[in-house]
Amino acid sequence: MTSIRVLNPAQLGPAIAPYSQAAIANGFVYVAGQVALDPDNRVVAPGDAKAQATYALGRIRAILAEAGATLGDIVSATVFITSLDDFGPFNEAWAAELGDHRPARATVVAGLLLPGLAVEIQAVAALPG
Repeated sequence: MTSIRVLNPAQLGPAIAPYSQAAIANGFVYVAGQVALDPDNRVVAPGDAKAQATYALGRIRAILAEAGATLGDIVSATVFITSLDDFGPFNEAWAAELGDHRPARATVVAGLLLPGLAVEIQAVAALPG
């Protein structure tokens, strides 16, 4: 049986449903979809895809740090945006946060759970070493 360790960094606040912020198994960190929610679960920068992408990547950075990884260890990501108009602003934030690192990525237009959310990012990172 595979050993699975879950992560729920306290600084992110409680999850809004019955899931963990990340699970570690077989040398990988599987990060749950992250959105722009503050520690009190309020939407940050409603409707602003660039600001929300930056905030969500900050949440991912915090989760990966707890696992001993960084944004540079991301091997794959799935991004959900609420409108094709958000694709450009999202990409600006992504490029600013990840620099020259180019993990595999899919982007999907979809409805998100809470009003005001424009971006959700799910990622898989390889643990260093």
